[in-house]
Amino acid sequence: MNDQERDAVRAMLRRRSAERTGTREDARQWLISEGIYEDDGRLKPVYGGPTEPEQR
Repeated sequence: MNDQERDAVRAMLRRRSAERTGTREDARQWLISEGIYEDDGRLKPVYGGPTEPEQR
């Protein structure tokens, strides 16, 4: 990959990030859709979230 291609990838990632994080809710939904957060908004264990469900 040359410098021009790397710059194009960086620009694409900046655009995608800006689109996906425009609002707090957009960012939350994106993280859920990517599998990083649980549906209830907690961080999944593989990414450092709790390994056992909370007791309520």
